[in-house]
Amino acid sequence: MAAVVVVALLAVVGLVAWRVTRPVTPLAAMPARVSASNPSPSEATPAPSSTGHPAELTAFYTQDLDWKPCEGSPAHQCTRIEVPVDYARPDGDTFEVALRKVPALEPSKKVGTLVLNPGGPGASGLEYAQFSSFLFSEQVRTVYDILGFDPRGIGQSDAVACLTDDDMDLLFENDPTPDDAAEQAKLLGDAEAITERCARAGGERALHMSSTEVARDMDVMRALVGDEQLNFFGVSYGTFLGALYADLFPERVGRLVLDSAVSPNQTDEQELSYDVQGFESSIDAFIEWCVTRDDCALGTDPEGAKKQIADLLDEVERAPLETSRGDIESIGEGWLGFAIFMCLYSEEYWPTLNKGLTEALDGQGDILLAHAMNVVGRSASGSYDPGSYLHAMIPVRCADWPPSSADELAAQSRRARTEHPLWSQLTGLLHDNCGAWPGRVRKPSGTSLAEGAAPILVIGNLRDPATPIGGTKQLAADLASGILVTSDHDGHGTYYAGNSCVDSFVDGYLVQGAVPPSDQAC
Repeated sequence: MAAVVVVALLAVVGLVAWRVTRPVTPLAAMPARVSASNPSPSEATPAPSSTGHPAELTAFYTQDLDWKPCEGSPAHQCTRIEVPVDYARPDGDTFEVALRKVPALEPSKKVGTLVLNPGGPGASGLEYAQFSSFLFSEQVRTVYDILGFDPRGIGQSDAVACLTDDDMDLLFENDPTPDDAAEQAKLLGDAEAITERCARAGGERALHMSSTEVARDMDVMRALVGDEQLNFFGVSYGTFLGALYADLFPERVGRLVLDSAVSPNQTDEQELSYDVQGFESSIDAFIEWCVTRDDCALGTDPEGAKKQIADLLDEVERAPLETSRGDIESIGEGWLGFAIFMCLYSEEYWPTLNKGLTEALDGQGDILLAHAMNVVGRSASGSYDPGSYLHAMIPVRCADWPPSSADELAAQSRRARTEHPLWSQLTGLLHDNCGAWPGRVRKPSGTSLAEGAAPILVIGNLRDPATPIGGTKQLAADLASGILVTSDHDGHGTYYAGNSCVDSFVDGYLVQGAVPPSDQAC
């Protein structure tokens, strides 16, 4: 699956919708680390019995959990568990994975534990659980303990910060649409160098941040909370993770909801097709909204609106937009294209995009730069949030997808420039920077996934720029027991986003186990 060198981000599916569309307060601090194998006797919860795991993993599947009130949220409980860095060498080094549990509102009615992943890769499941009252219906929260976790190597789970602040700035600073051989050489050379520096700085742990290993960690969590089957809600990249779990452990699938999806079987060609479709439908929806407004930056002509954006990008390549900031005095196509794309993730950000384009057409980039910096967690001082999803992007993606053919990517780039010129300008040169990644790489099976699993609910918006509906439909078809529900909405993230029809199907499935007929349109 191709990476987009412009920032190695735009083709990376699944920046989590809730994190983009809702303000998030600082994450409450985790309790001090307590060894999972030596908890405090007075506060330890004995580990439930667990079967069906290899004998050499018994220590992980039967460890005791030391739940304590989460700092700042005493009604929530936090703990840490140990998982092997390398499942092939369980006696070796371990990751400590941070968990946050929000107890069911009515424990006597509890169905089980609902494990969450909000996307990324690299988004915080701890924060997702912390704000679950805004993200899940009362019906769901009444009967489930909500369990969020930061995946191995991310956030509070022994974070592997393999990129420096300068590395992350460089992802946005280079010209993503090189005009000559020298510019292309610099773009590709920097991307390769950043990847190599990440592998060196991250060491052995960076080589074991794959989604397959995270899925195995989730099975340990399932056993430790006492559930015979995994109940799971995954958004965006989280759908990929959920699908991998279902394929690894089909007999342990409980109620899985995969929202805004991507299939583990997706090919480069399919990804390109879906990405273009998602972008075109989203930019068209924004333009349709904008041109009806008196203050639309793009005027009143829908046909000319895309050309204005394309012309702006061309102009910015020649004369970067000025800013009033001291840390970044001007921005080029990298920051600008990323900001435009991120504003399409939700209708809530269409006004920001309109105001930002108005400012950009006058030569200023403050509004769009501020939005882009907020998405990636960059401060005015030039430092990036340790929890920024950028830290996880290279180790996870390079482990999850086999390297793409350079010749095929070049052909796709040429075709995209001709057939989809604005998308091509925004995403930049297609190049896979994972070719030299030294770790093990997953090989997609290309066959039906999760044979024998219980029904799995797959949902998605018809106009989603991040995980387009084509990918959601593919995952529903690739899963042997996939059930598809679509939403006639814009943006990224489907459940609890304003479509009561979708919400009723999801709530009925999670709470009562009611499986809707497939191919439901809401």
